Amino acid sequence: MSPVREENLILCNAPLVGGAMDVTAEQVKSIVDATADAGWSGVSLWAFHHLAAVGAGKSPEEVKAWHDDRGLSVPVVESLIGWEGGDESAIAEQCGGTFEVASFYGAQAVAGVVMGPELDRAAAAKGLALLGKMGADRGMKVCIEWLPWSGLPTIKAAWELVQEAGGDNIGLVFDTWHWLRQPGGPDPDTLRQVPGDRIHCVQLDDTTAKGTGEDQMMESMTNRLLPGDGEVDWPNVLSLLDEIGADPIWAPEVFNVGLMQEGPVEMARKTREATRKVLGL
Repeated sequence: MSPVREENLILCNAPLVGGAMDVTAEQVKSIVDATADAGWSGVSLWAFHHLAAVGAGKSPEEVKAWHDDRGLSVPVVESLIGWEGGDESAIAEQCGGTFEVASFYGAQAVAGVVMGPELDRAAAAKGLALLGKMGADRGMKVCIEWLPWSGLPTIKAAWELVQEAGGDNIGLVFDTWHWLRQPGGPDPDTLRQVPGDRIHCVQLDDTTAKGTGEDQMMESMTNRLLPGDGEVDWPNVLSLLDEIGADPIWAPEVFNVGLMQEGPVEMARKTREATRKVLGL
């Protein structure tokens, strides 16, 4: 495996508050500080959290300064939703704010998902193409993430949609939980078809192949494991990514209620330790 660049290793810190979108400004600042206190140098920022703090009366500049003052970069902003219907006005309403936050922080990429269980492929391709243009107009990459329980459940489906949408700046979020738990399991044949520069972000976490038996989405949002604590084949995953020449942002995203109860600094610290171990850092 080629060395992971330290500047590309950041934390998805939304799990430090359980992925809640209804957060206070004080909670947002606390997870920013916890991220820095645990030794991270950057975050994948949920736009919802920035907007919640601003909605609570903080200025955008003040919220950004929470990151700047702690030396935290923001290369990725999440999450574009509501685009798969392909309606231009709906996309502007649903996704415009996320792009604005990303521009404000100078992010390199904006990530998106499909939340619903059904997908109109033609409409989704149209919507993704529009996201690509919105990103290109701002000098940003756009990457989409497959979710095993959604209308975009596999890397194969996601990569096909990216190709249908066109746009050189459109790529994938590769989440290792979703890699192992997608229908049919890991799909190295499809991954080998993806140019390395189209893997924009790798979200690291772990799980077991069979899961816990509870609702898959609920399990994903409450009981992910630290990298290395489950059944993800890390040497294989990292070798495949190296094989295709991927040089992504590496951003662990470990939603885990038990870890969250240990406090945000300890959760961020344990996530950093586990991530660096599987990456060989």
